Amino acid sequence: MERADAHLHLFADGYPGRYGRSPAGGEEVAIYQDIRREHRIDRALVVGYEGEPRFVGNNDHLGALAATHDWIAPVAYVPSTGVPEQRLHRWRAAGFVGVAAYPTDTDRADEFAAWLGTVAPVLTRTRAVISLNATPAATGRLADALTAVPDCPVLLSHLGLPGTRATVPSGADAAEALAPLLDLARLPHVGVKISGLYAVSDPAHAWPHAAAAPYVEVLLERFGTRRLYWGSDFPPSLDHVSFAQTLEPVGLDGLSPSERADVFGANLRRALGD
Repeated sequence: MERADAHLHLFADGYPGRYGRSPAGGEEVAIYQDIRREHRIDRALVVGYEGEPRFVGNNDHLGALAATHDWIAPVAYVPSTGVPEQRLHRWRAAGFVGVAAYPTDTDRADEFAAWLGTVAPVLTRTRAVISLNATPAATGRLADALTAVPDCPVLLSHLGLPGTRATVPSGADAAEALAPLLDLARLPHVGVKISGLYAVSDPAHAWPHAAAAPYVEVLLERFGTRRLYWGSDFPPSLDHVSFAQTLEPVGLDGLSPSERADVFGANLRRALGD
């Protein structure tokens, strides 16, 4: 099965990780090249991040990588307050397929929603991919703004960031935690990344992350297999699990071969217009 990775990061100086150095163990793009050849990953949505001073310049780094690696589809980091419209045009010309934002609280979500409303026509014309790291509370503030970009694939990362659980929640508890995200299932252009399952589990290394299973199951029920996207979260995930373990997220064992093909690659390729 050919795969497409809907969530990874690449940093010029490496992701610092829990031990102060990249858990990938070397030059991240070179290591991911080896990984993708081994696991038949032919496309990757590389998510920009400049939310801390040490990561400033990541957008430029991804643009340079995309110019020489045709498998990279980068989304440029935008702060919650947004960027000038002209910068979106420059990013598009440089090969970026969309934007990535991290509205992880309600204040940031309100700021991002306001900005998105002003640039919705620009993003819509190019069918820009919008990658979001948003908590359920923040997601609840984004519905109107996301309704205004119906031609843009919107991908919510890491199961919608429901929080860490030391025990397995019930299905009802999982649905309640994700209620604002589940409400967005009514919007056909909105989907969710099956990524970052370690962030739901306490401890994070307790693969296969049983606490994540009810969230995956409720997302399957509400969004269906055509709007879920597997993502490795390379290299942060390597602080907790092996890359091979990211290929087997809990809750997807019952999928048919065609459904697995959708979640593990075809859905992302469609979102990118490949």
